[in-house]
Amino acid sequence: MKKTVLLIACVFGLFLFGSASVNDGPKPKITICHVPPGNPANTHLITISENALPAHLAHGDLIGECR
Repeated sequence: MKKTVLLIACVFGLFLFGSASVNDGPKPKITICHVPPGNPANTHLITISENALPAHLAHGDLIGECR
């Protein structure tokens, strides 16, 4: 009986929260050269999540070290 209740609870939890997998961990960090909009002379390195990269590239930031 305990195993049945546990199985039902697990299935219900997956239904509510989606399935978990090994790949659901934190995304890698990327170092970019941030070029502040309106102040391009103030470039500096920042570390961002992989998810934020497209937005930063769209406004002129560069992957890697500042030149």
